[in-house]
Amino acid sequence: MNRAASLRDELENTYRSHRQGLFSLAMSITGCRQSAEDAVHSAFERLCRSTRPDGDVVNYVFAAVRNAARDALRSNQRAAKSRESIFNGAVSDGTETTDPASDVLNAERDQILRAAMEDLGDDAREVVVMKIFAELTFDAIGEVLNQPAKTVATRYRRALIRLEEKLRGQL
Repeated sequence: MNRAASLRDELENTYRSHRQGLFSLAMSITGCRQSAEDAVHSAFERLCRSTRPDGDVVNYVFAAVRNAARDALRSNQRAAKSRESIFNGAVSDGTETTDPASDVLNAERDQILRAAMEDLGDDAREVVVMKIFAELTFDAIGEVLNQPAKTVATRYRRALIRLEEKLRGQL
């Protein structure tokens, strides 16, 4: 098997294993479902044309998606007008409902969570998304962000404290 085919296989496996985390990261940056999907697609398109990275492919892919999402945000300021919750379905208990009251409560919960996440700031929000939704380790997140793992862990703990303070009594 040649190196290009091997890289494509690794990228395919990475996408299959981490697609929700990759999308959640892009969504947390762009704030727009379409822009997040485009960023993930753009990142993989670029990665397929590149050579195999020296380090962990998973971390490299997360860094590429993060960069693509930031590029999309910079080039498309309409993202602020079309904010969607990264929590849609992510914190659901898995049951479908046709109860309008439940739908209203779920929408309200999503809005509260989205506002709390947006208040964190970009750096803290990215760490929380990569840790919770992508289930990356602090070492992996540190590699993606080009920061020490201890800094990432501290940022994560502080973000959780801020979220807890902000959400106390609201959910």
